[in-house]
Amino acid sequence: MVGKRGMESEMMGWWILAIIALAIMIGAYFILKGKGIDAITYVKSLFRFGR
Repeated sequence: MVGKRGMESEMMGWWILAIIALAIMIGAYFILKGKGIDAITYVKSLFRFGR
């Protein structure tokens, strides 16, 4: 099989896992993005003593 092109089937599993992990991280980023601002505001309000 000279000149055969393609991926090994063993590598395909790692590629699929990497793509799934990337999708989960991007989804978590967008979900937590809006909630992060609320968390920062909450922490700021905790450190306001007597104002």
